[in-house]
Amino acid sequence: MQALRVDPVPPGWQEGWLVLRVKEKLPGDFVSIHARAEQALEDAHLRGPGHQVFHGRHREATGEIVVD
Repeated sequence: MQALRVDPVPPGWQEGWLVLRVKEKLPGDFVSIHARAEQALEDAHLRGPGHQVFHGRHREATGEIVVD
């Protein structure tokens, strides 16, 4: 069995569950980040249609997002 390689989160980045306002092309617009999927799902539901949850990373200083 091969071990799963987990890359460390680089400085300045946050890893977690992203709520994105999805457009025609992914990844969409960043809305929020959460430590738990349940929190992100609740946030997306409250924000309404077009908001979806993905796991990934967000860099606050530049607004970059990376979806896993």
